[in-house]
Amino acid sequence: MKKSIYIIIAMVAIALTGFEKKDCNGDLDGMWQLIEWRDKDNNVKATKEDMIFYSFQLQMASFRKVGEGGGSLYESMLEASPTKIRIYNPMVYGGDGHDKILPMSKLSELGVPDNGIFLIQVLTGSKMQLKTSDEETLVFRKY
Repeated sequence: MKKSIYIIIAMVAIALTGFEKKDCNGDLDGMWQLIEWRDKDNNVKATKEDMIFYSFQLQMASFRKVGEGGGSLYESMLEASPTKIRIYNPMVYGGDGHDKILPMSKLSELGVPDNGIFLIQVLTGSKMQLKTSDEETLVFRKY
């Protein structure tokens, strides 16, 4: 009987930890608020008042802009390395359990370049700074 209890406890422990999906992107994973977005000429394109948010988890990213009429919300696929983030296949829920793939240009109002590639300049547990191939700089705080 005692042996059976130990086996059951071990099986429950394996089930609880074996099926849990863990963050795989280090400090990148989590929710980020855009603090400042500047173009290559150092002109401000957006600030925290524009209410732009990014979220990264597993191989997914979401982008949200809060505004009148509800704003906008997009999901996308994500590839991340210590030096680069690649965003691709932006989508929205299309109804009836299906997503609708959108062109990358839909994410431009949120700071995502058309090629979807950000170079990571700074990434800590509380701050992220990204640069695009067009020399735009986006600064975020984690919340």
